[in-house]
Amino acid sequence: MTSSSPFVGESTTLRIIQISDCHVSADPDALYRGQSSDANFQKILHLARRWKPALILLTGDVSEDGSEESYERTSGLLAQTGLPVLALPGNHDDVEVMSRYFRLGPWHGPYVMEVENWQLVLLDSTEPDRVSGCFSASYLERIQTSLHDQGKGHTLVALHHQPVPVGAPWIDRYMLESPARFFEVIDQSPRVRCISWGHVHHDFQVQRKGVTLLGAPSTVANSIPGAQRFTLDPAGPACRWLELSARGEVNTGLLYLS
Repeated sequence: MTSSSPFVGESTTLRIIQISDCHVSADPDALYRGQSSDANFQKILHLARRWKPALILLTGDVSEDGSEESYERTSGLLAQTGLPVLALPGNHDDVEVMSRYFRLGPWHGPYVMEVENWQLVLLDSTEPDRVSGCFSASYLERIQTSLHDQGKGHTLVALHHQPVPVGAPWIDRYMLESPARFFEVIDQSPRVRCISWGHVHHDFQVQRKGVTLLGAPSTVANSIPGAQRFTLDPAGPACRWLELSARGEVNTGLLYLS
């Protein structure tokens, strides 16, 4: 599915805030790994708005329990920003319920939005009752078609599960399965400049064949990078900012509450 851009004007730097792994529950007072999901989400959102992005990208595990209540609260708070919100599901999300609250997303296959000189391609790497990610052969064909059908410009691909190990055994157990098949498709599209995901609960950056690969932190609780087990990072909750230039350059960093 492709959507035209909600933006009008000449090609400029596109500013995006990536928010991931919020783990909000039906109960607003519920804790995730000892942290308040709701309170931290609201604080991160306030911080993100001050950065003045053009849009917000949600990369999964918005909910901890897939509940109506969790999506109603998060979508309501995001609506108050007045910004377009692109969303994709994580392994904790209920795709059917989530799609009712977030209109722009890969609910019927890969979702493509053209913004400025970029195409943002959102993928659903989830499978019901499965923690790790996967793409079926037919879905990979649809990804290939989505990338092939793009016009001029550059491409950012977003999904929930990491397609490369991030060096943390506790979460690398549950990465995207058969990633080589995914990269076979990606490598056929020279316009892809960036692949960004959630799931890993810490910052991760590496280059592969000229493509920037990015793992995003969580808005509620992060782990120290490289830890064998989830080890709470005292740096606290965070979100990722991205600046995508009209020439295809990718600049990025993190916004922390602390």
